[in-house]
Amino acid sequence: MKEDRAITAVGILAVILALLMMSVGRFIMGGITLLLAFGIFWNRGGGTRNDRSIYEKIIKTDLSIADIYEKIRDLDTPLGKPWIAEHKGFEGDSIVFGPCSFKDCVVISRGKKYIDIKHVTRLENIIRKDDDEFRFENLVDPKEAEVTPARYAVFAGFKLASVMLVKHLAELIGNLSAEGDAAVPGSLDFYRFYYHNSAEGYFRDSDGNDVLKVETSLRPFTASVLDTDGNEMASVVPHAFDKKGFASESAGFELLSDGEHFGEIRRFKDARGEGFEADTDAGLFVIKLFPSCMKAKISCNYTIEHEGELKAVIGGSPNLLFEQDGWCRNDIVNSYDDDYLVLYAVAEIFILTLNSKFLK
Repeated sequence: MKEDRAITAVGILAVILALLMMSVGRFIMGGITLLLAFGIFWNRGGGTRNDRSIYEKIIKTDLSIADIYEKIRDLDTPLGKPWIAEHKGFEGDSIVFGPCSFKDCVVISRGKKYIDIKHVTRLENIIRKDDDEFRFENLVDPKEAEVTPARYAVFAGFKLASVMLVKHLAELIGNLSAEGDAAVPGSLDFYRFYYHNSAEGYFRDSDGNDVLKVETSLRPFTASVLDTDGNEMASVVPHAFDKKGFASESAGFELLSDGEHFGEIRRFKDARGEGFEADTDAGLFVIKLFPSCMKAKISCNYTIEHEGELKAVIGGSPNLLFEQDGWCRNDIVNSYDDDYLVLYAVAEIFILTLNSKFLK
């Protein structure tokens, strides 16, 4: 949370400086500085530090690392089961999940009055025994590996999975702290991975198999998902357009399934955050924005919940330049339940197409 504290401190100093300037009659410079302070706090975000950070959470608890490890030692995750090491910056043992092939780890450490759960990729900060060196073999260095849309998508998918694992481990440890006998699942956050890059027009699974075909266009607005034979399965249609021909978000959108009305989609921004609600024949889907996953250049990431249960995490990059494919956008779906895969896919391309005028 060092970055969060630093940003907060800079914002406070900017406010103090603005007030000092105004106190000596320099109202214009004071006003400019006050606007700067407002921008700092706006970009930092509101809520608690845990709300603002997707990479690190803190839980105030008396539980020790040994207590937590005893309860979760058999918990399986996409980064594997936990093991014990040390982490620079913290005293004593830490619990480590990972690393995966792209160096993602989640580390749980003990502070003075809290437990720290953090996503890390700087493996040199993990102090381990010789017997654990095998865990660090055959890792991919993203800076040296050939980057293709498919490899980038897998890389980004692991980043999204890791930040969700941080969130869910924090919730689990919070429950263990509140209720010593809280249930611990046998596994957590296993998902199926799908990606689409705009140069080719197909959603593919982790094995590279074509699963769905997509058609997208900002103007005229098109966001459709088809089967691999070209039959439309789902689409999103704006209810109205503005004078420039762009979809009017305030008017909402119709969600079609097999050409028939299936639901309505509207943007929301309230105490829950912001995103979209899809009120469908299958129930309410809440598609909520969470902070950008900048370690993977993912700037549009959303969780999809159905009747309060997490079903998928979707993310999209701006246009990136690949040597063989040129400029293209990557869409990613980490699916925790494939029953609504077509809906996740159409939600992803709908949002990324809607936002494409900002994703340059």
